[in-house]
Amino acid sequence: MKVKIMLQWKFCVFFLLLAVFGFGRSKAVEIDCQRPPRLVDPAQCCKDGGRDQTVEACAQRMGLASQRGNGPPTVEAATCFAECILKQLQYMQEPEKINYEAMRKHLQTKFSNDTIYVNTMLQAYQKCEPSVQQKMQILKQTPLGGGAAALRRGCSPFSGMLLGCTYMEYFKNCPAHRWNENEQCALAKQFVTKCSFNA
Repeated sequence: MKVKIMLQWKFCVFFLLLAVFGFGRSKAVEIDCQRPPRLVDPAQCCKDGGRDQTVEACAQRMGLASQRGNGPPTVEAATCFAECILKQLQYMQEPEKINYEAMRKHLQTKFSNDTIYVNTMLQAYQKCEPSVQQKMQILKQTPLGGGAAALRRGCSPFSGMLLGCTYMEYFKNCPAHRWNENEQCALAKQFVTKCSFNA
């Protein structure tokens, strides 16, 4: 069970990195959940909220801005990056607990002309948080688990797991007006839907 949770956590962080930094743009031929293909940039398939000042500021703070073209950051850096985003947006005002009122207010203000997007994102967070909370309990019982490095740096894996899961849920349920239908995107969606661990 602990191994499964660690794999889920790493998969969530992987998807978070794809969503935010757009790594891995080559075409996959076959869906094999044991050997994930390189996916297209999710934002090229399903338009999300885009990079904003908060994301840029956190990337600068974590030293990720200059690393963008040099491959993915470490899991530890990605985890702290995710925590920075949630705290800066005031989505997480208490450790490992989402403030949905602050989130709703921010999303409704920023995307006032797209209630479908706002509702889809809120639903993704609400679906993922309970599952991530359960996984965190298991991770905390694993002193030498993969989350230990991030915890030593003062970051909880919670944020990376939550954002990774949320991006996957949003991608799987992408609103039609934000979806770019093409072969690569259809394959990416099929892979994520088939192979992503349940939220």
